[in-house]
This record gives sequence, C-alpha cells and structure tokens, in this order.
Amino acid sequence: MLDRGTPFATLPLEIEGRLRHIGDFYLDAQFNKTEERPPIVKIKDQIYYRFMDFLYLPQPPESLSTEQIIEICDLRMEYMDHLVVAAHNEHIVAEAVRCAQAGNDRLVPPIKALDFGCGSGLSSTLLQKYWPGLSLIGVDISEKAVARSREQHLDARLIKPDQRLPFDDATFDLIFAIFVMHFNVGIGALAELRRVLQPGGSFVFNVYQRDIDEVQAQLQDAGFNSSNIEEISGVSKTHRMVRCSVSVPGERLLQM
Repeated sequence: MLDRGTPFATLPLEIEGRLRHIGDFYLDAQFNKTEERPPIVKIKDQIYYRFMDFLYLPQPPESLSTEQIIEICDLRMEYMDHLVVAAHNEHIVAEAVRCAQAGNDRLVPPIKALDFGCGSGLSSTLLQKYWPGLSLIGVDISEKAVARSREQHLDARLIKPDQRLPFDDATFDLIFAIFVMHFNVGIGALAELRRVLQPGGSFVFNVYQRDIDEVQAQLQDAGFNSSNIEEISGVSKTHRMVRCSVSVPGERLLQM
C-alpha cells in the first residue's frame, strides 16, 4: 500500500522534462520500459504516485474522485498499447477464473456473469476465453470504455456512479472486477453488487496497493458475509485475489 507517509524520490530531470500534464495527472508519453521510476516522486514541488508505470497521480488510487477515475479510464483507452500489459492482464484473469471456479463448481452453463468495470473489453474477452460457459455483461463508468467494448461486439453498458445498477435483484451467478478494486469503490456500489448477485454466488476481484483489512470491512458493510483471500503467483505479495460470497437463505453466516 502506498500512502503519504512513504518516502518519496526526486524524479530524474530527463523524465520530468518530458512529462505531459493532462488534467490532474502527468503522463510520460515516451513509454520507456527500461527506465526505473520510483513509486512516489516529487514533481514541481508536489507529491505524485506512479500508476500503470507511466502515469503519475496526485493521490494514491484509492483516494481519487470518481471524475479522476473516469479520466484515468479515458487515458487508458487512448494509450492502451502502452499502459496495459496484455500478458499481465491475462495472467490475472486466468487466476480470477480459477478462483471463481474453485468456489462455484456446481454452476452449469449458461452462467450469468457481470464484468464490473469492464474497461476496453479486454477483461471480458479474456474471461470468456478462460470460461467459455459465461454469459457475460460488462458495465463501466467511462463512455469511451463502453464504446470500445461495443466495437468488439461485447455486451457493455454505461452506468452512472452511485446510481442503481440496471439489473434485477439476484441476476448474476458471478461478478468479476478486474483491476478495479485498487480504486475506492464506495459502499453504495458494493451494496449494488451484493443486490444483483445470486445467493450462493461469488464476487471475485484482484486488489493491490490497498489495505486488505479495509477492503474486507467495506465488503462486510455492503452485505457480503464471507471471503477467501489468496496470493497470486508471479506477482507482488501485496497483490491478492479475493472471492467473497452471499449466503444462501438459511445458511449459517461466516465471519470475514
């Protein structure tokens, strides 16, 4: 977890000199993967946090506003080939599917699944690759992301922050959130995910650079009642896969 108490470094002048100031963020559009960049740096006498290697944020990801998150989503669409590491995304999706299948071995197709924060559609495409039995719908708060997903003939829908999801109660057997929960998804949004998830279903997501106890507390406040946390092979130990569930009526609740 990166916070304001973590020591910062001075960004090398050759990198700072080429940064592009876009909205609240800075972008190193040279995208040189061989250069080392500290996780927290000072740019023009202000502290910034590295994100997706080439973006610098004025707050840690979990402290960004909804408007800033949308701005990041839009930047990711514009610089997709540089900011998104396809192999890393595929590894995380494969682990998410493995985690979901371990907790839902009785599900049979068609399995109704929601890709919460579907972005460009990459996560939806990979989820269907690793679990062909999924009947998948994606949602995102970025218009550009939803448009990109639809260009790939995916079922993607634009949602408004802090508003009711456009689905009936207990619609989905599974909910995935791939590279979403490093942002601070509010209690209201989590409660909506709880509402549209079938009793006995699972919400599966990866999370990193966040206090896992804080995430668990939010899940519990939103109505999820049990969780399983796993380390992910091949990545930092701070990067976890989480599967939380909603109890079947009459089932004894498990403490988180």
